[in-house]
Amino acid sequence: MVEETINVVREGNFSGGYNLKNGWGDAGYGGFVGAMAMQGLLAYYYDIVKPNVAVELNQCRFNHMGMDVRYRHPPNFISRKKRKIGRCRNNREFCEDCMITNVSSIYNVHFTQCRKPWNCIGVGHGGGRIPGQKPASAIDTNAGNFDHCMELVTRWHLIRADLEREIEIFTGDSSVYGGAMGQHKKHIFQGHCTGEGGGNYTRIHGIPGEELYI
Repeated sequence: MVEETINVVREGNFSGGYNLKNGWGDAGYGGFVGAMAMQGLLAYYYDIVKPNVAVELNQCRFNHMGMDVRYRHPPNFISRKKRKIGRCRNNREFCEDCMITNVSSIYNVHFTQCRKPWNCIGVGHGGGRIPGQKPASAIDTNAGNFDHCMELVTRWHLIRADLEREIEIFTGDSSVYGGAMGQHKKHIFQGHCTGEGGGNYTRIHGIPGEELYI
């Protein structure tokens, strides 16, 4: 599979554009985020190059983004297509609401819709942009659930906090906690953010040790 996928890339049969004759193999696999990379390449591979050999996993459970999977709001829906309002984007009659999937049912998370945890974004706004600020300065509440996103971001920071504890236990270096002194929404960011925005993220601290190369 890997070699065959590489061959598709080497062939280079990709045309830019937004219609059904663009993208990989001029088959419509283009015109969306990631179309030239894995999102478009693998979809093209399993639909066209190797059809009927793959099973589509539940996007609410695997590679979870917490996005609205129905036609309801821009940018994922053009309002003039009225007949599609409220329908599943995968054209099925039923689709799980990924915006409220129980975290205990999620296998892995793709932090895009909910913003990267190290971007220290703890506010929501329709369109994902706070008025007067740069794009992606907020969680896009048109395409996701703010509270759900904050729950996911909190889980990530709890994992980092656990790593910091393990580092301190293993090395005896308590200075590692110097990166967890921030007070900005500490119940979410666990001390790793001193304010709103990625410039206020604090990296893990610690005393540099000898590096081991094998």
